[in-house]
Amino acid sequence: MIMKGYRLLPLIVAVVPSICAAQFVRGWGVDGGVSGAYQLLSITQTGLASSAPRAARMGFTAGIFVEFLNIPGLSFVAEAAYTQKGRKVTAEEVAASAAETGYLSPGPAGASLRMDYVRLAMLVKVRAWRYGFVPYAALGPRFDFLVGKADDPGGLFRLARKTDVGVSVAAGIEIIPRRNPVLSLEARWSPAFTRVLSPPTLTVRNQTIEALLALWL
Repeated sequence: MIMKGYRLLPLIVAVVPSICAAQFVRGWGVDGGVSGAYQLLSITQTGLASSAPRAARMGFTAGIFVEFLNIPGLSFVAEAAYTQKGRKVTAEEVAASAAETGYLSPGPAGASLRMDYVRLAMLVKVRAWRYGFVPYAALGPRFDFLVGKADDPGGLFRLARKTDVGVSVAAGIEIIPRRNPVLSLEARWSPAFTRVLSPPTLTVRNQTIEALLALWL
């Protein structure tokens, strides 16, 4: 009996991890897309949000993801990605900044101010069913780390913090022809909890809206 047990041991060592991996890891892949970045401003002295119109700064994002917990209807997604944030300066904002005492200039009208981040996120994902065109929703925290900045005529970005903490809320559709997904389309909104800029009289928070295409490998 003992000898038979030893003979079965290599088989157990080979098969059990594969079974566990099949249940624990649903899949992995790459994703990318376009992003519209805003920065929400509030004037510290008055506690009021800036009413000056702001335009989205268009950029892109690209990354890799791994999806865990392969059970019907529920999984967890770990993601690492490069993403662009920042803002586009409007003429109305420039005029409003000139009227506020101590309000730093945002730069010339039409300037596209870019901030580069590496994003780490962990999302809880809920799916409607198992095969075909499968709608899903996802929610979870994200931690973004500043890795670069573009030219900044107004000098605001020199005050930028190195981390940007927030949440991501997503909804999308997976294409699952049989057992495993092959493609997914997603819309994602990512507001920030922390201030990315804190000049003396101004508070700035990042916010992005993304359209993503994911390819499962």
